Amino acid sequence: MHAMMRLAVAVIVAATLTAPAAFAMPSDLVAFLERTERMASYPKAVAADISMERGGVRDRAFLAVDPEAGKMFLAVHSSGWRALMPLDWNDGIAVDSGKRTPWKADQPAPGTDLRPMEFFPFWRSNYETAFISDENRTEKTITFYTDKVSPYALMVLTFDKTRLVPTMVKYYQGSTKTLVRLRRNADFSVVGSRLRPGSILFDDFQENRHSKCRLHWRMLDDPPADLFSEKTFAEASIDWPQASGR
Repeated sequence: MHAMMRLAVAVIVAATLTAPAAFAMPSDLVAFLERTERMASYPKAVAADISMERGGVRDRAFLAVDPEAGKMFLAVHSSGWRALMPLDWNDGIAVDSGKRTPWKADQPAPGTDLRPMEFFPFWRSNYETAFISDENRTEKTITFYTDKVSPYALMVLTFDKTRLVPTMVKYYQGSTKTLVRLRRNADFSVVGSRLRPGSILFDDFQENRHSKCRLHWRMLDDPPADLFSEKTFAEASIDWPQASGR
C-alpha cells in the first residue's frame, strides 16, 4: 500500500513539474506573433512611392497610411485607379474611371499584384491555432489555419526571428495542398520606428505570373486629410515622383 501511495505521489509531482513546459510553447508563440503584429503596425503616418514591373510592363503606385484615421490610400498611376481601405480585412471603396465600387482587402489593384492586405498584419487571427512548422537559428516558420474572414484556407509565414518581420508568405486556397500565391519581402529599412520592406516579389501560380515592386518609404508629418476622406479621396491630388529605371 505504501508503495502504491509513493507511486501516486511521484506521478502527481511529475505532472506538476512538466505542465508548465507543455503549455509554454503555445503562450510563447502567441507572444511572438503579437510582437510581429506590432512591428507591422503604424504608430505614425507614412507613405511609399512604389515602382512595379509585371510581364515586362512597368507602372507606379502610391501608398499612404494614416493610423489616426485607421485607413490606407492606394493609387495606380497609369490607370488612375485608387482605393481607400481600412487597415484590416473589412471592405473599402475603389474608384475606377469615376465609378465607385466596394473593394476587398485581397483584391489586387487592376493590372498589378498589389493587394491592400500587403500593408497590414493580415496574419492577425486566432493565434492559438497557429503552430511552428519549421525553425532554425534565424527564422521561424508558422502555419495559420485562417478564420472565415480570410479568403485563404491556410497561410504559412516565415519570420525573421530577430527583426520580427515576415520574409516569405505562402497562400493556400480551397485546400491545404493548393498553393496559389507566394510573396517574398526583402531590403527592410526603418521608417517611423517600424521595419518596412523595400522590395516585394510575387508569384501567382494560378495565373502563372511573376511580378516585383520596389517601395521607397517616407514619413508623412502632415497627412493630407483629403486622401483619407471617403468624400474627397477620389479627387485628391497626388505628388507623383518622376519615373525612373529603379
